[in-house]
Amino acid sequence: MKKLLFLIMIMPLAGVFSQTKNLYSVGLMQPKIGQTQAFESAWKTHLTKYHNGESKRQVFEIVSGDYAGFYQLAEGPLGYADMDIDMPDSKAHDLDISSTISAKIAVEKLGNTYRWLDTLSYNYKDVTASKYIQTNYYVKPGKMPEFMNEVRRSVIINEEIKNPSSNRAYVLTYAGSKPVFVIRTALKDGFKQLEPDYSPSTTAAFKAAYINKFGQSEWDKMRGSTTTIYNLINEMETMLVKHRPDLSSVIK
Repeated sequence: MKKLLFLIMIMPLAGVFSQTKNLYSVGLMQPKIGQTQAFESAWKTHLTKYHNGESKRQVFEIVSGDYAGFYQLAEGPLGYADMDIDMPDSKAHDLDISSTISAKIAVEKLGNTYRWLDTLSYNYKDVTASKYIQTNYYVKPGKMPEFMNEVRRSVIINEEIKNPSSNRAYVLTYAGSKPVFVIRTALKDGFKQLEPDYSPSTTAAFKAAYINKFGQSEWDKMRGSTTTIYNLINEMETMLVKHRPDLSSVIK
C-alpha cells in the first residue's frame, strides 16, 4: 500500500468486492506555523517528480472550520486491485517525502478509504466547480441504512423539483463502529452562492413534493420538529473547500 502513503480515501457503497473504480484516497496535512509557503514549494517539487505520470494527486485547501489550514491530497478513482500495486520508485518517493516535506508538517491524518455513491449523488455530471461545501456526518452505529435511505429520497425529490444544487456523496469503508457519510456540494459560481439572496429558496417546494410522494407521516418522522434526521447522527461538521490547481497534477 505504499502507493497510498499519507492518503485517506473519501468515497463508498455498492459491493465491497466490486472492481469498479470508485474509490478515492485523500490525505489531510497541516503545515507547521510559518511553514505554509515552504510546504507548498516542497510539495510542488515533489509533485513534478512523482505525481504527474500515472500516480496523480489533486489538492484542495480547507478554508473554514476546525480543519482550516489543512490540505486534502486526493488520489482516484481507484479500484481495490490498485491497492496491491506499489509505485515503481516507491523507495525514492518515500525518501523524498521524509527529506523535503515531513519536517514542515504539524499534523497528518491517514488511512481511511471512502467510496463514491453515484445513486446518492445529485446533478453532478455536467457541473464544474473549484469551490465546495463539504459536510461530514458521523452516523450512529446501525443507522447508516436509514440515513442513506433518506439521502436517496432527497435525491429523488431534488430531481423532481429541479433543484439547481449539485453534490456527490461518499461513505467511509471499513468504518467499524464509527460510520461516516460525506456530502460534497459543488459551488459552480463560487462562494457567492452562499449569499442568502443568491437564488430562490427551494425549501417550500421540497417539503410539498416530499409529502406528496412519501406522505406527511414520513416527513414528520425524518424532518419534523421532534424527530429529525439528526437523530440518526452523533455529530456533523461542515467546511468550505477550494481546489488548488497549482498544487495538483496535470490531468490530461
